[in-house]
Amino acid sequence: MRLGSQIRLFVLLTAVVPLLVLAFMASRVAREELTAALTREQVANAGQLAASMGRALDEREALLAAQLGNFRLDVAPDEARTAFLVSTWRLLPEAAIVVLLDAAGEEAAPPIHAAEPSEAQGHDVVDAERLAHFRAILPAPAPGVVRGRPYRPDGGDAALPITVPSPLGDGMALAAELSLRPLRGLLAQGAPDDRAALLVDPGGEVLLAAGNSPLVDPERLRPLLASGAADARVDDEVVVATAQLPGRDLVVVVAAPAADADAVLGRVLRPTWYVGLVSLLAALAAGTMLGQSITQPVQRLRAAAQTVGGGDLSKRVPIEGGAEIADLGRSFNQMTAQLEATNRELELKNQTIEAFNRELQDRVDQRTRELREAQARLVQTSQVAAVAEMSAGLAHELNNPLAGILGIVQLVKAQRAAAPEAGLLAAAEAEALRCREIVGQLLRFTTTPSATTEREWVELGPLMTDLCGLSASSFRQREVALHFDPGPLPARLHAPPAELGRALSQILAAVRTAAAPGGTLRVLMRVDPAAARAELRFELDRTHDNQDDWRAAAVGLWAARRVLVAEGWSVEELAVPTGRAWRATCALPQAPA
Repeated sequence: MRLGSQIRLFVLLTAVVPLLVLAFMASRVAREELTAALTREQVANAGQLAASMGRALDEREALLAAQLGNFRLDVAPDEARTAFLVSTWRLLPEAAIVVLLDAAGEEAAPPIHAAEPSEAQGHDVVDAERLAHFRAILPAPAPGVVRGRPYRPDGGDAALPITVPSPLGDGMALAAELSLRPLRGLLAQGAPDDRAALLVDPGGEVLLAAGNSPLVDPERLRPLLASGAADARVDDEVVVATAQLPGRDLVVVVAAPAADADAVLGRVLRPTWYVGLVSLLAALAAGTMLGQSITQPVQRLRAAAQTVGGGDLSKRVPIEGGAEIADLGRSFNQMTAQLEATNRELELKNQTIEAFNRELQDRVDQRTRELREAQARLVQTSQVAAVAEMSAGLAHELNNPLAGILGIVQLVKAQRAAAPEAGLLAAAEAEALRCREIVGQLLRFTTTPSATTEREWVELGPLMTDLCGLSASSFRQREVALHFDPGPLPARLHAPPAELGRALSQILAAVRTAAAPGGTLRVLMRVDPAAARAELRFELDRTHDNQDDWRAAAVGLWAARRVLVAEGWSVEELAVPTGRAWRATCALPQAPA
């Protein structure tokens, strides 16, 4: 890019872009604030509507309860009960049906309703089908007010069935179908201009609507009602707020177009963008003038620089132009004078660096050899430690059968004449066989490393059974339970048996070191025939926070990983146990079928 273009771009970036970014951020913040203000307004409006409508319904329920409290209807004759229902029906024009119920929930008097338009007197006309539906969904009496599910009889205004018990405690209750039509006026107060207000049930069914009701799609309300959120924005076009009527399942929904906030935002942003456009034009003009005053002297310096770049370090430029351009010319001459000296110094430094690199490489090679030797010694030491621990467990296991053999032999000697000897000798033989089996297992896992490098076919299940058997006593000494699950499928591996056994025993020893008393170690073996791989999972449900034991466990796990990886096995999640629980996975390639 030419210098003049760079200057214009620089002026543009430093003068105009920050202004444009500021305008963009201001518009974004303004949009968010206006939308948030509209949302808060809608939430407050929904809460006020819900409270007002809840108070209106509470007043009607309180009126029915007060009406019941004025009469002892349980001992009143049928004529008095009918007169009571008629007076109650006339008292509440929104009550289309009123019914008196006894303590068993049965009708204590015929229901009162308007069957013909001439009898309505401001009430809804109720036919036989509507009356039957009301009786079917009528809530049973209870100690408190029982409200049924709202419904829309004959497609008209929604109605709410309720049952109000008598405050006198006589077991009587008054059931009524209250029309929600009087609440429409309250809804209309919350839906001015192009906004909408709805009363819906928990399923999203619209019971009452006021204002611009098509603004809200009932189908889109259901996810909002299910989430329990107080506000949301539907399709970035409508801001919706909800509020539940106190003590009822009815929900008030108010909605306003998001364009209400966008319109205010437009009036705020237009002057900002106008100032940004004017600033852009002014910056381009200033950048053009400034670039022309600088580019011509610089072009002469460029030609001289190309000559120096070709190898002629004796090139010098005349000192001319303004103060800054003259300083640039003097600096150019000084630069060319110093290049030769610098080149000579660089050659000397390169020679010094090459000698240092050779010495550093020798040191790295020596330290690498020392590290490998230390790693080999650490692996060998960890293997010997694992075998020593296994031998200690074996000695503990041999104590019990040897004590049994001794006791049996002594018993035979003391009771030779009084009891048969065959059973006692058989028991002694069984104990001796057990000792021999344990010693055989020990010999299989204490073979020297030099004799175990050849690969053989190894059954992983029996191998892990022997290892868990030898390690069980040391786990019991630490009050840790050890369980081995061989799984339903066998695993056959091609590996050095002793190397594999030592590595797996090191894992058991390391996990035992980190296990807390009362814990349980589960060893699970699973085989994936499709992937031709066997997997051992070590799951410990409890560890302790002793840092020294954790370091010892880390050394054992590191040594086991070295052996397994050296034999070409995959080791996953094998690390120092931390926290309250620990899991490790060791994946071994299974032999082909």
